Amino acid sequence: MRSRTLFPLCLTGLLLACASGSRSTSPGAASSDSEPVQPCAVNPTPPEGGTQVLITADAEGKVHFSTKTVQVRAGQAVSFVSQVQQDRCVGVANSGLLVEGSTNPLPVPACQVATWTLSSSDKLGESTSLWSCPKSDCSKCTRPEGIKDTINGTLEVSGRGED
Repeated sequence: MRSRTLFPLCLTGLLLACASGSRSTSPGAASSDSEPVQPCAVNPTPPEGGTQVLITADAEGKVHFSTKTVQVRAGQAVSFVSQVQQDRCVGVANSGLLVEGSTNPLPVPACQVATWTLSSSDKLGESTSLWSCPKSDCSKCTRPEGIKDTINGTLEVSGRGED
C-alpha cells in the first residue's frame, strides 16, 4: 500500500526523498563486500597476451578473483579484468616485483581493466601476497590483515623476462 502512495508522488516530484532513496547513506556503503555486488551489464574486453585475473561475483554476490595464485613471467603483464559494478584496489606486499613507477595498490575501476607489468629483472620463483579492497580511492586502503571483505592471493614470478 505504501508503494502505491509514494509512486505517484515520485512521478509528480512532490516527494524529493524518492529521488534520493536509492542512494547509499554513506560513501563507504556502496563499496562494501557485505552487500551483494552486481555484475557488469557488458563485460570489458580482456587485453591480449599476458596473464589475466577476472574479478567476478559468486552466486551470493561476493567478489572474488578467478585465481588466487597468479603466476606470471618476469617482464610480462598481469591484467585485472573487473566483471563487477564495484571499484577495487589490488595491491602486492612487495612492490619491488613491479616495474618502477607502477601504481601499488592498482586501482581497478568497475567494469574496466587495469594492468601491472612485472620487473624484467630475474625474480624467478619469488612470490608475494596479493590483496584487494573495495574502494575507488586506493589511498584509503591499507594492507589488510584478516579483513573479511578482502580477496587474498599470491603473485608469483614463474620465469625469466626477455630483456
